[in-house]
Amino acid sequence: MNSKQCPNCGSTNIYQESVTIYRCGDCFDKLPTGVMVNSPPTKVFGTSKQNSKADSLKKWKTLITGTAFAWLLLGSFVFTYFQNIKPVQTTLEEEATSISLDPNLDSVEIVPEGEFQYTSAIPDVIGNVYIVGKFTNQSGQSLLMPKFTVSLFNNGNINIKTSFGYAEKNLVNDGESVSFQVLVEEAPSYDHFEIQVTATTIPKETEKPELTLKKLDFKRNQHKEIVLAGKIQNKSNSITNFTRINCLLINKEEKTIDYGTVSLQKEDFLPKEVQNFEMIFSRAKQIPDSYYCETDAIIKENTNP
Repeated sequence: MNSKQCPNCGSTNIYQESVTIYRCGDCFDKLPTGVMVNSPPTKVFGTSKQNSKADSLKKWKTLITGTAFAWLLLGSFVFTYFQNIKPVQTTLEEEATSISLDPNLDSVEIVPEGEFQYTSAIPDVIGNVYIVGKFTNQSGQSLLMPKFTVSLFNNGNINIKTSFGYAEKNLVNDGESVSFQVLVEEAPSYDHFEIQVTATTIPKETEKPELTLKKLDFKRNQHKEIVLAGKIQNKSNSITNFTRINCLLINKEEKTIDYGTVSLQKEDFLPKEVQNFEMIFSRAKQIPDSYYCETDAIIKENTNP
């Protein structure tokens, strides 16, 4: 063997590391000092032809090993994923079969029997018409969100316009009355109108707060507008929210000449509390012959009597 050749890999890339130590620049083996007769050449960065083959073999070995490891890792991940997803699907199926049906799903949409009163058409200055009135539920069931559909007909009894609106109260128990208004935008000239009411039934009557109106009185303000002033009292044992008053002004022909709604500014209306309110009617020109007023509110949750 050449004295300037590495006995381990055959590389001639030999350099002197210290006074007594020589080392191969390719495999970094320490060389026996006894075989180094002549001084090694200056350190050269690179490999011999023989060393290139060794490195190439090393690279292929590393690539094959890495690929095998990657496939093993991927296989392990896929196996774990499918093992975990199976119990999840089983759990979801079991939960789905244990869900109880909501009683409200038994509700149906009906055309409830009832009585209309104070129904009239009130035009505005921009060509719209408001169909307003009062409906008394006589269906024998509690109603959810009564919907009022108004159809306008010409003198040939042809439907020329249809609009709809909802009652001023979302829940109307059997025997209870509720006011409504339906906006007919850009109403054409018509001969008469018809009203149909539909609603969804609910399984039982809904508990409602007991609200009382008292000391109602009409007056005029500085703008000559009709003002209804009065008091409202919460006679129930629960706090109410979203408390409001709806009123229709009625003439001697039993037709509505104006309507209005006012909500209490105070959010929590306490049990036995009394509050003042005022409602302005800008359309009415004179004090009405009679009126119909109703109250509505939501019982605040988690309140003790």
